[in-house]
Amino acid sequence: VMRDPQIKARLADTKATQEVKAMDEFYQMLNNKPDRAFYGYEDVRKAAENGAIRTLMVTDELFRAADVQTRRKYIRLVEDAKATNADVLVFSSLHVSGEQLQQLTGVAAILNFPLILDSDTEYSSAEESG
Repeated sequence: VMRDPQIKARLADTKATQEVKAMDEFYQMLNNKPDRAFYGYEDVRKAAENGAIRTLMVTDELFRAADVQTRRKYIRLVEDAKATNADVLVFSSLHVSGEQLQQLTGVAAILNFPLILDSDTEYSSAEESG
């Protein structure tokens, strides 16, 4: 069944649809609640350390990078996110959604709760600071 070209196409469409939906949600969050939408390795890593990630999005270029240190860094990030039950999506760089994510540094996250950047660059949850 899995070798059927129609099944393969439908599975690819499902994955692409999931990626597009996640990117749309990320952009909405970035516009409406920017303290719950992070991008860039350092910000996303801090969110993962705080267990705040609901959805982690990373491009396949970073996740499967030829540079061993880069690849390890992103594999560790994915494992940390999965350890806190985050959804992890690896975006294809060949799809439009993957291209969009690559324009945002290649890694982004939708958070379960807001994180605020304090003046000393440490993160704290909005729940703790309130």
